[in-house]
Amino acid sequence: MKFYRYQTINKLTLQNLSNQMNWVADPLEFNDPFEFSLHEEYYTNSEGKQEFLELNHKQRIKNIQNQIKNFGVVCYSTKYSNILLWSHYADNHKGMCLVFDVKEENISFMRKISYDKKLPFVGHKSDISHEDIISVVTTKSSDWLYEYEYREVITKKKILKDYPGDLVEIIFGCRTPLDDIKIVRDIAVGKNNKLIISKMIIAQNNYQIDKLSVGDNSKIPKSFGLTNLKM
Repeated sequence: MKFYRYQTINKLTLQNLSNQMNWVADPLEFNDPFEFSLHEEYYTNSEGKQEFLELNHKQRIKNIQNQIKNFGVVCYSTKYSNILLWSHYADNHKGMCLVFDVKEENISFMRKISYDKKLPFVGHKSDISHEDIISVVTTKSSDWLYEYEYREVITKKKILKDYPGDLVEIIFGCRTPLDDIKIVRDIAVGKNNKLIISKMIIAQNNYQIDKLSVGDNSKIPKSFGLTNLKM
C-alpha cells in the first residue's frame, strides 16, 4: 500500500532524506489546537458520589494527558493530488511528497485517523489501556477528513524514525524550483537508482493537479522548473 508524506525542502529534510529517516513530530505543536484532546464526561450520580467521581476523573484525565505527552507521530496521507495538502504541508506547492510502499505485514503499524465531531471518550474504567490512549492520538475533527491521514505512533520520544517501507517515488510540487528538484534527485537517486521522479502539474480546464513522471531519473527536463506547467 502506498503512503504519501508531504514535506518542505530545507536543510533538515535533505539531511533526513540522505539518512533515510523521517522526522518524528510532537502533535502538541501541530496546527490543530484539538490534537490529543479528550472528552471530559462525568458520571451522574448522588451528590456525594458525584463530587468524588469528578475529582477522580479529573485526575485520571490529567494522568492520560501526561502519558500522551510522551508520544510522537509521523504523518502520512493516502492521497498525492490533494491541492490543500500540497498547500498546507509542502510549502505552498514548492516542496515534495515522499512515496512509501509499505508491505502488508507492516501496515498494522500505520494507524488510520478517525474523524468525528466529538472528542474521543475513553470511558470510566479504572485502568486505561494502550489502545485507549491510541484512540486519543488518532482521532481528529471531521473538518480534517480531506487529509485521509495515517500515523505512525511512536510511544517513546524519538527525533527520527526509520522509513516504514521502501521509498519508491518522489513527487515535486507544481511550484518546486528546478534547483531544488535536482538537489533532491541527486540525494535520493544515489540511494536508489530505480526511484521514480515525478512532478505535479496544473490541469488546464479543472481545479486539479495531475502527476507527470520522468522516464529516466538521471535527466530532469527543464520544463519541471516551470510553475505554470500544464498538461
